[in-house]
Amino acid sequence: MKVKPINCTGQLIVILSLLISISSKCFSQSIKPGSLDYLKSSNGFNGIILGSNIGLLSMNDLSYLDDNGYYDADSCILYEYKNYNILRIDNDLSFRALAIKVYKNKIVDIYIFFNRPEGFKVLSKFLAKYGQFTDRPNDYLDIYNWNCSKVKLSLKYQLDLDLGIAVFTCKSIEQEIEMKRKKQLQQVLLTNN
Repeated sequence: MKVKPINCTGQLIVILSLLISISSKCFSQSIKPGSLDYLKSSNGFNGIILGSNIGLLSMNDLSYLDDNGYYDADSCILYEYKNYNILRIDNDLSFRALAIKVYKNKIVDIYIFFNRPEGFKVLSKFLAKYGQFTDRPNDYLDIYNWNCSKVKLSLKYQLDLDLGIAVFTCKSIEQEIEMKRKKQLQQVLLTNN
């Protein structure tokens, strides 16, 4: 009796594609809230992405924070972002105002202002989203920091102030600004000597 060879190529391709599909789903699952990885992957707040061009936001929702649009000492401009859908977190919590600091048309900081009595709610939301804070510089003040490779988040609310603030910072642009400051300082020192 003569045995015919079996053509397994088609079956092998189907099995390999199935394995690749399953393994890619396992590795590409989205990062879940509750960790610094979530802060890193979201890279901003409610769709406002740190490091992105300010032109990606609706210019109708932006106004100069200081009413004149002048650059500050770091060559940055501050905008107020008046998209109130961004400020609503859930039925229980809304932020009071949102400001954006821009350097070379890129978003470097996102400032979120809230009523101080809601500080604990904000802290609870941030702990649920970004996990345990990485730093608390003072045990007697309500200051909490989350720090990862791309993003820094600082939450501050104090009894003597009416407003609390959360600041999301793009670390790479912050470093660029700091390098510029150092170069300017060196130039001043060289010209004064």
